[in-house]
Amino acid sequence: MKLKKYRQNYEDFVIEGEKLVTEALLENVYPDLLIATADWLQANRRSIPEAVQVVETSMADIEKISSLSTPQPVLALMKKKEVSINTIDITQKWSLALDGISDPGNFGTILRTADWFGIDTVLCSNDCVDLYNPKVIQSTMGSIFRMSVCYFDLHDYLASCNLPKYAAVLDGEMLDNHIWPEKGVLVIGSESHGISSKVLATCNHAITIPSYGKSESLNAAIATGILLHDIKR
Repeated sequence: MKLKKYRQNYEDFVIEGEKLVTEALLENVYPDLLIATADWLQANRRSIPEAVQVVETSMADIEKISSLSTPQPVLALMKKKEVSINTIDITQKWSLALDGISDPGNFGTILRTADWFGIDTVLCSNDCVDLYNPKVIQSTMGSIFRMSVCYFDLHDYLASCNLPKYAAVLDGEMLDNHIWPEKGVLVIGSESHGISSKVLATCNHAITIPSYGKSESLNAAIATGILLHDIKR
């Protein structure tokens, strides 16, 4: 499951650690299989639904299969959430669109940030990093269970979308005192390349976070947080 070519062949993905497993259970997203040490199972038995298949194992065995630098006493096999362009509806709310975000940690942090600000739908270009990359999953800190994340041709979708589309760029309208509409799409590009020219052409607004120092750009996840805070404010 560590390699994308294998993850794509299966309907399940792996989550590791107490935080992610607990978040899944709290969201009533139940594992197909839960693997844990005897001590962890003893301490958490009441929170595990009877329908969940449980395998008790040793910490040594978990360390052999874990992708974490510091393995934890529980991991689980989860069913992938099926999300397609036909199952999402963004017409009455704010959504986030990601173009070419390739860093797993950044991608996961963006999802976690979007969840914090009540954004539950994220539109991704096909060249964004895989949602089920282990580093993405860990970085979401459980937000993955509350999000609808869809991959498709972002240009075509946004070109046909009638909502206001805001591109986060370095040379747009300054964020200061900007008045946001009640619904729309915020488009974030990669740190290295920004928003692609094709996707940028579909946006009818360009917005810029003012700089007060000498740094050339902001981390994509931080920029997302600043802009979503202003939208929600």
